[in-house]
Amino acid sequence: MKIALALVAALAATPVAATSASPRLAGVSDEETTIAYGNIQQFERGHGDVLFVRDQTNRWYRLGLNRGCLKGPVQLQFAVFRNNSPDSRIDRFTLVEFPDDMRTCAIKSIRRSVPPPQVDSHSPVTLD
Repeated sequence: MKIALALVAALAATPVAATSASPRLAGVSDEETTIAYGNIQQFERGHGDVLFVRDQTNRWYRLGLNRGCLKGPVQLQFAVFRNNSPDSRIDRFTLVEFPDDMRTCAIKSIRRSVPPPQVDSHSPVTLD
């Protein structure tokens, strides 16, 4: 009886665990990563709180920013990445500042990506 209850409890918990993972995004890696500091050459806004950035080696990344950070009209002409870590990498503890808009966002996710549609019209990446 105890074994049957344990099995039922395990099966009941399985769908919850499966839905808590990040959704698969076409053209975007499922794994989190970091970016070498000071290497951002270009950035493009996605939908919602998404920013795509290109480093100096032409690798693209999809940054998920904190919820509501890019809500409303935003001037994205200049961005500053601030990190106090000793290795100076852009990671989930880095803040992104948009001085023209006096706005600061926290990075919640960094994943490798193919170029976004603004750069490559054949890109499988969706902006949101």
